[in-house]
Amino acid sequence: MNHCGTKEIKTERLLLRPFRMEDAAAVFEGWTSDPRVAEYTTWYAHSNIEETKGYIGYILSQDGNRSYNWIMEKDGKPIGTINVCYADDRLGVAGLAYALSYDSWGKGYATEAARAVARFLFGIGYRKLIAGCDADNVGSARVLEKIGMKQEGRLRKQILRKDGSWGDDLQFGMFFDEL
Repeated sequence: MNHCGTKEIKTERLLLRPFRMEDAAAVFEGWTSDPRVAEYTTWYAHSNIEETKGYIGYILSQDGNRSYNWIMEKDGKPIGTINVCYADDRLGVAGLAYALSYDSWGKGYATEAARAVARFLFGIGYRKLIAGCDADNVGSARVLEKIGMKQEGRLRKQILRKDGSWGDDLQFGMFFDEL
């Protein structure tokens, strides 16, 4: 792996860039406080900006060369995040995760960002990318399919949802030639 840390990536409509602590208010207002965004995530909607500052502080404290966490910025405004949530250098596998402000859903931004990050990760040496989502999270599954990921499995009743119900976990993967 040729680790280099989070680098700016420009796409047709977005700037993917490293987090900054001064992003806290925009991140809190944009998505971390929104229960619609948090519905299928591992985290609960933040109830105050201090939780978001803690989240950003955690990201900034990670090993800079081996950590990949981007803010998705549209016209100078943070609209979401995309990151490597799992990495195994020995296997050459990296896992993607993303969250997008509700107002930005359905506009292709997550797909655009995920495609760019996939190119970046394959470029530094990962041989396979993976991602998972709740089967009810149709939008997220669609993003993964649009960038070329293939559904590799369905783990039945694997996700414990915030409401106490169980959801199926769809597992996706892709190789460089599928991008």
